[in-house]
Amino acid sequence: MFTRCLFCHSPMARNEEVEHFPVGARVAFDPGRGRLWAVCGVCGRWNLAPIEERWEALEELDRLSTDRGHLLSQTDNIALIRAGPMELVRVGRAQLVEEAWWRYGREMKERRRQFRMGQWIEGGAIIGLAIVTGGTFVMYGANGQILNNLRRWRKFGSTAWTGSVVCPRCGSVVRGVSFRDTRALILVPGDEGFAVQLLCPRCDPVPRRRATLERPRPDLPRLEGVAAEHLLRRALAWHNFSGASEAVVRDATTVIERAGSPTDLTRSVADRPIYLQQLSGKKSVTRSIALEIALNDDTERRLLELELEELEARWREEEEIAAIADGELTPVPLLERLRRGNL
Repeated sequence: MFTRCLFCHSPMARNEEVEHFPVGARVAFDPGRGRLWAVCGVCGRWNLAPIEERWEALEELDRLSTDRGHLLSQTDNIALIRAGPMELVRVGRAQLVEEAWWRYGREMKERRRQFRMGQWIEGGAIIGLAIVTGGTFVMYGANGQILNNLRRWRKFGSTAWTGSVVCPRCGSVVRGVSFRDTRALILVPGDEGFAVQLLCPRCDPVPRRRATLERPRPDLPRLEGVAAEHLLRRALAWHNFSGASEAVVRDATTVIERAGSPTDLTRSVADRPIYLQQLSGKKSVTRSIALEIALNDDTERRLLELELEELEARWREEEEIAAIADGELTPVPLLERLRRGNL
């Protein structure tokens, strides 16, 4: 079994998921034609496995994709599946339900674990200092958030968006939005599903930090398209930094399912003007988590579609080569006997 890429000679990644083919973190396979490739992580070329090493591995991969696989995206010809640490490119449509938001549910639970660990570490440090100082050490305002706020600042910084947009009311230019001011963002219907309105620092100097829930005005600075999506994704991730429990994640995925799809949920939330503050409270945490998952899912789905186009083009090229190698270099009777395990 090869350990280096046959094209660029880089060492192939190893996997512990497929006993009979521990080569490659991304593996492509065609159970119908009996093809098996290890995809090089450096050059992206598909390395065709020797024919005598395929059959047990193909059975393992078929079980792995069915039992543990999560469908990321698929076309009529290929499916991209995540199975543990591996990515599987399966030729043919996979009989799996496409629920891409499972990835973000897992991320939300990991965020919650790290957030609570930060609280425990900080609380233990405060208690330790109090014991060492004989109870004279007091940290005013310590509520278990200092360490987590530092982690959040290191990950996101202090600015949610920078750019340039003119206020149609006063003509001043809004050049950025801090995370502290994102509660005052207003989601409104837009040409591409939704848009985000910003409060102008000159027209609305007070509500910048304390968003009022008065009826939103149409004459506010406005972001649409990629800029609006980028700002909203960052703002929601900042507000949802503490993550969510498994129960909340389950409720959030139920909200997405009831809406029909992640895209439908995003459009329904912005169907009427709504302050982000109304999505960030404790009572609205499920909807906030669901909206963040939906936005990330939409973005990654578009990226996956581009990747699938490239993978399908690569598969067509490699299939031609594999057909020649298997059909012309290996006698047909021998090929069939190998496939049935009669040798």
